[in-house]
Amino acid sequence: MKISVIISVYNKLEQLKNILLALNNQIKLPYEVIIADDGSSEILEEKIGDIIPELKFNLKHVYQEDTGFRLAASRNNGINFSEGDYILFIDQDILFDEYFLQDIEKNIKKGEVIKINALFLDKERSEKITNKIKENKYFDYSYIKEELKENDYKHIQELNKKDFRRNFWYNLKLKKRGAKIVGLGIGCFKEDVLKINGFDERYEGWGCEDDDLGNRFYALGLKVGVFNFNNLVVHIWHPSSTNKSGNDEYYRERKKIILGKKEYICEYGCKNRIKKEEIKEKIIK
Repeated sequence: MKISVIISVYNKLEQLKNILLALNNQIKLPYEVIIADDGSSEILEEKIGDIIPELKFNLKHVYQEDTGFRLAASRNNGINFSEGDYILFIDQDILFDEYFLQDIEKNIKKGEVIKINALFLDKERSEKITNKIKENKYFDYSYIKEELKENDYKHIQELNKKDFRRNFWYNLKLKKRGAKIVGLGIGCFKEDVLKINGFDERYEGWGCEDDDLGNRFYALGLKVGVFNFNNLVVHIWHPSSTNKSGNDEYYRERKKIILGKKEYICEYGCKNRIKKEEIKEKIIK
């Protein structure tokens, strides 16, 4: 199976090295990695150029002009330029072991979307891990394992149990949706995300575009699968945005329509763009 990994970015491009090295270390390599850029002023090759020659997968850079926070549109660019039959949307700040993509491929099912839960690390542990990657110019999961505590495993187990319970009630038709997907890790067939027209581009600014996507997957009739990885997926610390989402009201209105009327296609998405603009694609490798 050809897996296209789409990583959304906006500046801080040097941080991409961590996740690219983690992907390069996979037992099951991605078919391609697409950097979906929301208008960074930094030059990608200047930030990651030293590791490009050693990458074992195809690498694309898909760029849209910076006219504000447009994560939904940026991810749609990734969808439109992808060539794989399965798409994995991941946050550039997550890290994982070498079996990550292999585990995902083994758990792929028709009619199901995969949700990834991650452990959010604190600043101190995150810096220890990223400093080791920088010093060694290589990623090994042992860097993470050394920093994990017993409670970390329990925390992820509780998150997974909560999602399993949500899916249980959903399967009994007692809830309109099951586990809630989050943008840091979503896996789906390309044909399924195209059926719902990708991410709703009316979401501009931070928040709700991933939750909306999940609602429309449910309205399409798909389920959300949650499973335990061999090792924990972690999210590296970064300063949180102080901005509150301005999308909440639109999201609530759309949620009623989507789940009530099973209206799973958004008006403006990857097939019908809200803004007509040139999207630049560059083959990096």
